Amino acid sequence: MNNRKLPGRLFLTTLIALILGGCEPARELILSIPGADQLLNQPLPSIPAQTPNIAEMEAAIRQQINEIRMENNLQPLENNERLAQVARQYSQRMAQENFFSHTGPDGDTPAQRVRDGGIVYLMVGENLFRSTNISDPVPAAVQGWMESPGHRENILRSVFAETGVGVWREGNQYYITQMFLRSLL
Repeated sequence: MNNRKLPGRLFLTTLIALILGGCEPARELILSIPGADQLLNQPLPSIPAQTPNIAEMEAAIRQQINEIRMENNLQPLENNERLAQVARQYSQRMAQENFFSHTGPDGDTPAQRVRDGGIVYLMVGENLFRSTNISDPVPAAVQGWMESPGHRENILRSVFAETGVGVWREGNQYYITQMFLRSLL
């Protein structure tokens, strides 16, 4: 290992540990970096829930996921509206461009989409669901995720503290994206 890189790595590791421990000076240090406040405060295109019924679906997913987490002795996830905007935008994109994948047609990943949304994070996860001809896709989505090892892992990962849910309907199909996040700040 190059010894010149060790102090930088040590600094970064220490800074992350301080942030995770709730150290306010560490947060202030990050915010003192030129341009950090602009990155964190850049506006996202506002995409409200498609309809009031869709907004209720998004809330129901958050509620059911938090109930599962609490049954497993985990803290509930806080709603992060910026993250919900990223999720909603991706659900809309999948519906309108007719694809279903964690990687967009242009190669973008969940981590890239979150960064592009101006969100600084330590860890990010994503669950996707698509249904056809189901009037209420919420129970099917949550059940499907819990029956899938990778999706279940995202739901029960203790390090995640925030979530954002985006539901988009196109004809008789629903696209659901749930993002999970451990924030850097």
